[in-house]
Amino acid sequence: MTPAPDLDTLLQRYATGRYRPATFLERGLAMPLTTPTLLGARIRPAERRGLELVLPNPAGAEGVYILPWSALHDFCAPSLHDRMLWDRVAGLPLLSPGTVREAARRVAVDGYAGRAASVAAKAADRVRREGTARTQYGLLLLLLRQGEPPGLGLPPPDRDHPASIQQRVRAVLRRRSGEVNPERALEIIEEAATALAGVGLDAGEDAPLPRVARDLRAMTLSIAGWASARPPEDRPSAQLIVAATELTLRCAERAMSELRGLTAEMWALLRRWDGDADRIRAQATRPDWLLDGWDALAGLWQSAPPDARLATLAEMALLVPVIPAEARDWFGFDAEGEMERHRGGLRTWRRTVLARQDWVTGRLATLPQERNEMLREAYA
Repeated sequence: MTPAPDLDTLLQRYATGRYRPATFLERGLAMPLTTPTLLGARIRPAERRGLELVLPNPAGAEGVYILPWSALHDFCAPSLHDRMLWDRVAGLPLLSPGTVREAARRVAVDGYAGRAASVAAKAADRVRREGTARTQYGLLLLLLRQGEPPGLGLPPPDRDHPASIQQRVRAVLRRRSGEVNPERALEIIEEAATALAGVGLDAGEDAPLPRVARDLRAMTLSIAGWASARPPEDRPSAQLIVAATELTLRCAERAMSELRGLTAEMWALLRRWDGDADRIRAQATRPDWLLDGWDALAGLWQSAPPDARLATLAEMALLVPVIPAEARDWFGFDAEGEMERHRGGLRTWRRTVLARQDWVTGRLATLPQERNEMLREAYA
């Protein structure tokens, strides 16, 4: 059965073929939009100027649609939340997962995604500030462990009072002032904490990106468990999504581990920061780029009623992010090709059941806006 001709016809002029972005920026950044038709949309710089949307094919077929914001009014009415978010993101001087997420949080705080999302966004703001402060304090402790001479009769850094820690850090910095200016060292630690806060200093820490990774790990276990109780014809979709998720997690966890490795030699990090800060900050964004948009898939699966899980897998298959060729430079193996093989299997499966399509009429199903607002609340 074919999708409703009206929407399909309206979108065809924006269609592209096989979608193989070279960089993560070309792939686009996940936009937590609430309009049902725009679930899974991404934003990226246009070739000339301005921004454009990358929209997964609503019929579940191959390819994506690349279209300007002005074209949306031809086939859907963006919610007030989505219009406000677009305006805020369009004014950003730099597009990154962090800046887009912060813009989305500000729009949610203002109440455009509902009261619950506003409350969640305010709580997320507080957690983010606390996480940055915790990371900064953790860096100070590492500095002491690696730079304080033994035999001073002082308690271990993690057992001392914070006010005493500040004094001990300044004393260590004064003793080693030939290596790095003490005041500049404290500024560098603050800057490094901002860059590292999303990942945290320890794999078991409850930082934002490890939390997303744990949610995805739990999702793969849940999907695998669901598939084991289903008939064989229902299992390929689950297996392919699990494989694509595990590949992304393998890359993201490696990126987080490499980032945490920078703190193994705090004094070396302080010495090289001013000459290497841009490269380190870019490296610090890698886990965020890799996991960008995956929290929506975890939310979809977690919120799916038991009798709708097969249909939810069809929708999730449509939203599995590609891994651009840029990842090969990061990790030294063909993550792009491996993901494309998984997505090839997803494409084969999607030919049998088109996402968002009514089995009786062939028309695209209307997804509830309330569910998208719930996702905004869950992943503020």
